[in-house]
Amino acid sequence: MTRKNIITLVFVIGLAVLFWSSSLLQDYFKQGAEFIQDYGESYFWQSVVIFVVLSTVSAMLIAISSIWMVPAAIVLWGNFLTVSLLLASWLVGAIFSYVIGRYGGYRLVKMAASEDKIRHYEELIGRKLGLLTIFLFRFALPSEITGYVLGIFRYPFIKYLFITFLSEIPYAFYAVYAADSVTNKKTGTFFILVGAWTAIVLLLAHLYFRKTKSNNTLTNSSL
Repeated sequence: MTRKNIITLVFVIGLAVLFWSSSLLQDYFKQGAEFIQDYGESYFWQSVVIFVVLSTVSAMLIAISSIWMVPAAIVLWGNFLTVSLLLASWLVGAIFSYVIGRYGGYRLVKMAASEDKIRHYEELIGRKLGLLTIFLFRFALPSEITGYVLGIFRYPFIKYLFITFLSEIPYAFYAVYAADSVTNKKTGTFFILVGAWTAIVLLLAHLYFRKTKSNNTLTNSSL
């Protein structure tokens, strides 16, 4: 499981344990929710901009996560709008990562590797690897890294955007609805989501590493 998967899982489980075991924390959350609702009503667009900017940055930098903002966003906008904003922000961050990799990272790689080597990986990633392999690559590995990598090796942008959208949908829905199940004490829903999420992540990660190992592709090749 990657850092993003682990952070999401640990955050949700940790939040559940703390929240359900502490009546004081529940009282604080209720008071905080009231404050956040009042603030959101008074400064709606400012709240949206702050959330979108921070979520976009989190999609570009591995040291930052937007998961911590999800409970507050749910209080302000509800589940569906929070999912939409989170997904849109991650897509914008992924586009920036790709562009930086394509036009900035590519030049740096050219300084450290031969053009033949670079063309080899461009051919491998852009033409020889199918959409499923790239999807698994994007899903199984940190998205903050894969955007730069796919940009550096000139993976077709439209395909990149489509695969990124598909791979980020599960994260957005899981993060939002799991956090909602915690704060609203939906115990059954919570454990179903955690179990399903863990199984899906492990399965896709297994498929990715098995596929790349058997085809001698991204994970066991290096410049």
